Amino acid sequence: MRFRIITLFLTCLLFSCAPARFVKPLQKKEHAANVSLGGPLIKFGTATIPIPFITANYGYGIDSTFTGFASFNVTSAFYGNFQMELGATKQILKQHKYIPALSVTPIANIIYKNKDAKKLYPQLAVNAFLEYGKRKNIVYVGIDNWFELASKRQYEIKQQNRWIFMPMIGHSFTQKKWNFNIEAKVIAPNLSNEKLVVDYVTPFNTKGAFGVYLGITRKF
Repeated sequence: MRFRIITLFLTCLLFSCAPARFVKPLQKKEHAANVSLGGPLIKFGTATIPIPFITANYGYGIDSTFTGFASFNVTSAFYGNFQMELGATKQILKQHKYIPALSVTPIANIIYKNKDAKKLYPQLAVNAFLEYGKRKNIVYVGIDNWFELASKRQYEIKQQNRWIFMPMIGHSFTQKKWNFNIEAKVIAPNLSNEKLVVDYVTPFNTKGAFGVYLGITRKF
């Protein structure tokens, strides 16, 4: 049982270690390119550092409430794994004074190494965001949900955990053409992180991992 939980936890870290994509949709016909860096915090000697996952993203504003995007995991490619995401952000509620706006982001995670190692993982993020100030900076909170569709794992082992959740909080510093983003995420707080190959730093003792991410976006 513990082996199955550990395997799923590692899978979650490898496939979900990225910040929120587009919490607020772009303007209609607006383009945006983004690069993010960061990952789960680990103990490295006497220091605590984030694993340096690099992700490149591109988004396009289909209309003012709906943005489509694609993401590519650069770090995974270095190790011979093709990993990309196709998704969209839809704003379903507008901000009303200090009541935040609400958006949903469905994503398809596509992972491919060879014909015997390929997978599709659906993901759904729900975010509440609040714009403030003259520059309309954004503060947001949300929950990212990752789903395992297969009922069985390798060797016909029954899948025990098919839903993993990841609460997050972030802030975007907005300029006319550039955005700078920082985000913190708790990854899989419902799963054990014991007896893994690295020592993850987490506020939940032996559960989950704590991730920190930085991002920069160019709009055009």
